[in-house]
Amino acid sequence: MNRRFQLCYTDTGGTFTDTFIVDDQGDFILGKAPTTPEDISLGYFESIRSAIRPEGLELEDLFPQLEVVGYGATTVINTVVTRTGLRLGLLVTRGFEDCLLMERGLQTFEGYSLPDRLHAVTHVHNEPLIPRRLVRGVAERMDLFGVPVIPIYEHEVRQAVQELLDEQVQGIVICFLFSFQNRSHEDRAAAIARELFRERNVDLPLFLSVDVNPVMREYSRLNSTVIEAYAGHPARKPLLEINRRIQELGYRKGDLQILLSHGGLASVRHTRMVETVESGPVGGIMGARYIGEIYGFRNVLATDVGGTTFDVGMIRDGEVTINREPTCARFRLGIPMVEVDSIGAGGGTFVRLDPISGRIDIGPDSAGANPGPVCYDLGNETPTITDVDLLLGYLNPKNFLGGSMRVNPEKARKVFQDKIANPLGLDLLRAAEGVKEIFDTRVRGAINAMLMGKGYNSNEYHLLCYGGAGPTHVSGYTRGLPFRGILVFPFSAVFSAFGASSCPYEHSYHKAVTLMIPPDAPDEWKQAVADQLNRFWQELEERGVREMTREGYREDQIQRKQLAMVRYGNQLDDIPIVSPVPRLSTVADLDSLLRRFEETYGRIYTLAARFPQAGYLILEVAVVCSVEKPKPLLKQWPLGPEKPAPESMKGTRTAFFQGESWHVPVYEMDLLAPGNRIEGPAIVEHPTTTLIVPPGRSVTMDAYRALWMNNG
Repeated sequence: MNRRFQLCYTDTGGTFTDTFIVDDQGDFILGKAPTTPEDISLGYFESIRSAIRPEGLELEDLFPQLEVVGYGATTVINTVVTRTGLRLGLLVTRGFEDCLLMERGLQTFEGYSLPDRLHAVTHVHNEPLIPRRLVRGVAERMDLFGVPVIPIYEHEVRQAVQELLDEQVQGIVICFLFSFQNRSHEDRAAAIARELFRERNVDLPLFLSVDVNPVMREYSRLNSTVIEAYAGHPARKPLLEINRRIQELGYRKGDLQILLSHGGLASVRHTRMVETVESGPVGGIMGARYIGEIYGFRNVLATDVGGTTFDVGMIRDGEVTINREPTCARFRLGIPMVEVDSIGAGGGTFVRLDPISGRIDIGPDSAGANPGPVCYDLGNETPTITDVDLLLGYLNPKNFLGGSMRVNPEKARKVFQDKIANPLGLDLLRAAEGVKEIFDTRVRGAINAMLMGKGYNSNEYHLLCYGGAGPTHVSGYTRGLPFRGILVFPFSAVFSAFGASSCPYEHSYHKAVTLMIPPDAPDEWKQAVADQLNRFWQELEERGVREMTREGYREDQIQRKQLAMVRYGNQLDDIPIVSPVPRLSTVADLDSLLRRFEETYGRIYTLAARFPQAGYLILEVAVVCSVEKPKPLLKQWPLGPEKPAPESMKGTRTAFFQGESWHVPVYEMDLLAPGNRIEGPAIVEHPTTTLIVPPGRSVTMDAYRALWMNNG
């Protein structure tokens, strides 16, 4: 019987574009192709073709079958990095015209290495996305409670808009101080701008901060709105082209769905494209959470060694951590995003020798997909980590990307010898192994920083390894860290696409509020706070239901989750707390929410740090509306013998471990059976990745076909 496919998810990374396609039995096929930054649709469709080609299918055969087509897009951040967005004008409260130039202290450190962070003289401010000459201040002022202090000077708005139109702007951003508490001034400025647009017969978009990011922290709110305006339309354009193409190919189940930064899917026509930044790493962490649900793991550390970065995320007690002030291309935003720590350490990361100190420097920059590592033979003359792995014998030059991509190991050997080994006075293989150890140590340091920075130990966590280069390096970066288990899946190289397939269709809505609960608040006060929370949640829910029903979902399908961002009085940081009930009907319900805050605070900062005597403050509420979608199933297979079948062994290869060359067995991952155990040194190959098992380590395949590596 022919397979019928239901779900197709694709993720575009800095080097490769990955595809994960699921059939109606829960089985899946994988695809991988080089990313094409000049036109992402080329890499997108080639990745899908690589998955369905062994099935004897064409694109026209696949898309009519599909129920859901999803995509982890990087178009917003690409537009910001390449500075190819719209020419914009900006209206701000008078006196704040230099806000984009001055930035915020924290932002000036973003993206810098530790040596640069220690030396402020090396800091360079971001070039504003809107130049100073296109910023206009307008006299108006709200106080922190949203009470007008200075009325909006409408003649100044008219003059400012006229001047910006004379500058040939392609859109106007409006962001006034404390407008999240009272939007009337931003709305009035927008109305005046629209009048002038009609008078001058122009049709330009307007972007109001109260529509894009209506929460406190002025600078993050301004950045979010500017990036939405600057990159939203250019970033959406290639996605709409992909959407048009899949409709032509026969897809009939709605629009292309894109992964949002908080871990949900939304239509490609979603109004806030800024919420799609960094969706690739988020997909992997959501996949790790789903694996944790299947296995029953409460605490999971998700580690992704891709082509350009190493990303690490944490699932604690079954929940992901949300960062409400993330960074996009060194700009701090005010949108919710699954917390991810990243360093410039991937397969394509450059390896250089400092000519003065003689020290090996790794990254943080990367060769990307083009020209890629030296072995791609596309013009790069600087060694990368992939070249190092190839020289050590870990990668098969004849099976790179399943044999679909030719590489030149001799070119990699010559460049590494000339630029690294000879200047160091070392044998080529010893120099290469030294570089690998430095790389693995950097990655291990990032893992330790996340765990120890939050007060956790590795023995509380199961570690999931994924990304194309993850299985090659997992034995190195976990050495000396006693995890409860180390898992590698056959689909590790496309794990972020798998993770996207486990996500629900989801929208997140936020609102700034000011609710204080004194430590000795009477029940009447608490009930008033509960009533206000209910009213705010109701308002956000109505908005969410309205949007999602417009996108084709029934109201009874939509699940709602209510949150309050709670902090102690006079503190600066708050914690998102999910309400125990949809509505706080009684004082006891509010007390239950506050107890959840106390428990969460104590878990993060220790019990001794709790300070209820300061009272509580809620400055933001949120509602998450979601619709569950079909998820990929992981089949369980009966366990067989420890000894792998003879046909699973492909042969032997010379690889370099611990300062010497070894003749090691090479296995085909897809031909291993549950229950099989492999002792190192060994190499386990898959068309999309390679698992290295060094001496002293071993791997065992479980009933889900995941490979468990012992601690080393």
